[in-house]
Amino acid sequence: MTPFLGFDHVDMRVPSLAAVERFYDALLPRLGLTKKTYATVAFGGAAWTDATVESYNAVEYAEESASGRPRQFFGVIEETNAQPARGRIAFAVEAGALDTWQTTLREIGAREIERNDDGYPALFFTDPVGTRLELCARPAAAEPTAPPPSG
Repeated sequence: MTPFLGFDHVDMRVPSLAAVERFYDALLPRLGLTKKTYATVAFGGAAWTDATVESYNAVEYAEESASGRPRQFFGVIEETNAQPARGRIAFAVEAGALDTWQTTLREIGAREIERNDDGYPALFFTDPVGTRLELCARPAAAEPTAPPPSG
């Protein structure tokens, strides 16, 4: 069986980049995606070219560096007919960080912020156009223990 290698990137479509760009400029660097680049993307994503801050319809937020693997990134692409995501994109955050994040989310313009602490520590919220997002602080899974030696 092939092991799961993680996610490489997210490409999210929004109806208006202008409506959400400042929000993602504030959110994603705080999550470690600090390198912002600009692109022009054809409808449907078939063609992706580098662009300038003067002319673009997509932004990409990436890790500054990644050792031994491709750099992970989060792309936000304007497609005028796009609907806010009905699913939810969840970002992992440090355990114990939800109080600080709850304040930060209010400050940067997150909407519909809801907190859950009952066995699943998370903040659920939407971006300015209604895309569902989550900050999740689940604890690490316990390592399986070896059976005691026999004999």
